[in-house]
Amino acid sequence: MDCLRRLTRTLGLLCLLSLLPASPGRGAELFGLIGNPNVDINGFGFFGDISLTRSLEILEPGEGKQIEFNSIYVEDSLWILSGELKRRGYLYPAIEASLTNAGETVWQGRWEEGDVDPKLPPRKEGDAVAFNIEPGVLFYFSTIQTNGLPDEITRDPQGFFYATDRLYVSEEDRFFSAGRLATGVDSLVLTLRGLGYRDVKAEGKVIAEDRETGAVDVQVEVNPGPLYYVEKLTLDAPAAGDETALEDTLPEDQRLDPSWLQLQAQKLRNRYYASGHPDVVITQEVEVLSDEGDIRRTHVTLKAEPGPVVRIGQISFKNAESVNRDLLEQQANLHEGELLDRSQVEAGRERLSRLGVFRTIRIDYEEAEDGTWNVIYDADMKKQTVVNLIFGVGSFDIVRGGFEVLQNNLWGLAHQSHLSAIQSVRATYVDYTYTIPQILGEDLDFFLSANYLRREEITFDREEYGGSAGLQHFFSDINTAASIQFNYGQVEARNSDITSPPGPTKSLVSSITLKANRNELDNPLFPTDGWQVFGSSEFAFKQLGGQVNFQRIEIGGAWHKPITDSGLVFHAGYKTGVVTSFGSASENIPVPKRFFLGGENTVRGYRRDQASPVNSLDQQIGAVSYMLWQVEFEQRLTEMISVVVFCDTVGNAAEIQDYPFNDVLVSVGAGISLRTVVGPLRFEYGHNVKRRPFDPKGTFQVALGFPF
Repeated sequence: MDCLRRLTRTLGLLCLLSLLPASPGRGAELFGLIGNPNVDINGFGFFGDISLTRSLEILEPGEGKQIEFNSIYVEDSLWILSGELKRRGYLYPAIEASLTNAGETVWQGRWEEGDVDPKLPPRKEGDAVAFNIEPGVLFYFSTIQTNGLPDEITRDPQGFFYATDRLYVSEEDRFFSAGRLATGVDSLVLTLRGLGYRDVKAEGKVIAEDRETGAVDVQVEVNPGPLYYVEKLTLDAPAAGDETALEDTLPEDQRLDPSWLQLQAQKLRNRYYASGHPDVVITQEVEVLSDEGDIRRTHVTLKAEPGPVVRIGQISFKNAESVNRDLLEQQANLHEGELLDRSQVEAGRERLSRLGVFRTIRIDYEEAEDGTWNVIYDADMKKQTVVNLIFGVGSFDIVRGGFEVLQNNLWGLAHQSHLSAIQSVRATYVDYTYTIPQILGEDLDFFLSANYLRREEITFDREEYGGSAGLQHFFSDINTAASIQFNYGQVEARNSDITSPPGPTKSLVSSITLKANRNELDNPLFPTDGWQVFGSSEFAFKQLGGQVNFQRIEIGGAWHKPITDSGLVFHAGYKTGVVTSFGSASENIPVPKRFFLGGENTVRGYRRDQASPVNSLDQQIGAVSYMLWQVEFEQRLTEMISVVVFCDTVGNAAEIQDYPFNDVLVSVGAGISLRTVVGPLRFEYGHNVKRRPFDPKGTFQVALGFPF
């Protein structure tokens, strides 16, 4: 286990160092977090020292002011550092501090056993301060004995106190602190209250502590009390359209869950908001109707005290003066003199947020006169121009780097532009997009884009350039993003090794593209639960100014499900595509528009584009139809390392008459995945168990990001 722990640390350090600039701006941000150069902290490891230095930022004065290193600063720093170390499981650290001026030591001292009671001489000042950390023994949860939990709690009780979603939970993962023990007990209590144990009591205490090894034994005593059910729910809402109490329908065997009760109260509160009662107060009364052993049947009454009717006064936008006032008012969609509906004010905040130029927007109210409140949207603007570096690795690209420039609130109209340029060993990509958000005051964005792509494929060099214009909309009710766009550009297969190309190698393409995507994943970078579906359809017509007619459709999805509580996850993906033409395929389907599968994200036993149909000379010509199935089991070993086994299967058809496929290729393999700030860094080997005579036996892949 010690070897695994050291391996985790080493790989994690190398991985993070190699990926500091892996995503926009992250490298610069990390190095910018080291803090004041005149504050030196060491002894807690490279990243630990940085983290502790950040914890002292609370002592920094306002922007542009010179920090004063004196006795007060040192005392405050010692309290903060000691608290941070204890919070992370180092309960008895030692800290040496020194205050220097022009290189000469003004004062130095040492505190041990974690009892920081600094008593520095007054009026000591300097231009630099240093802290040497001796963290001491790491204390960790060794055993957690839980007594009294109801039988319906099937999860491991340790999961309330630290993460257990991995095969090996290290001592660092299980670090002990008084705060972590209290948080775990609170989490357990909240879980039981959510199940209807309204009177639950729980207490956690340390029963043994080894000062040499750091092992801490904990005992948690739980008294769940009776189980409460809601037999009857009454909504007493005299000023919300009904002068009598309202009976609300109940699900069968509804437990007295605080979250469910809060939802019912919010529904009632919204009735009053709509009628101009922003100060409505909802109280609840619980009456026990029957007592049957450990079961309580209750009557819950939600009673409303409406408060006065309030109308909207002035509407202001604080710290948003650089944005056009008419645009802000259009998005807020509030009018002076209307009844003040908090729900509508919140809806206005959401519409303002969708302009994309604000970091946050806070809502404040100001009482102007009797029956009138002013509404204030307090905004925090994004930077107008942001430049980020981009870096990545992959088996095909080998290494790629570039930059992106984002501009916000152009012309004061919330317009945005995004320029990205990426160069790899085998590809060049440049893209510029100009976006006008929320046109006509609706949740509809208009965009213009221009792009250029040059990439070395396995049998030709792909070159594409052109532009597009379109609309995109997010359907919040179904959590789906959709877009429609018009494209005009040229696609070319240059330097082709294909003796007899199956279609045009150079064409002007004028097309309309429809796209939709629904994402219900728990985590976009490291999905472990949920699903997503997506689709794209491109329709090219000569009548739109192009040289070819074709229809290209791709749809797919993915599903992820945890199998065990110890980090075993099942992943499955499916994708299919077809490209057809009303005319001759050899004259209307450009070679770059055919499907070329294979690589680190599709069929992992092959290089990029290598798992596609071939002609009689064994030259890759691409498919007009394919189906791709991917299955993967992932076992998380530690916080940073996972192992995977997978099977990728593709069926291809080179001619439409063989739809959906007439040739099948299968790869199986395994690999290791390292967690980084931008997604998993994967090292995998795929072995081709069903292959053609000229196919490789297998391929080693390196990639950044989840494969599907």
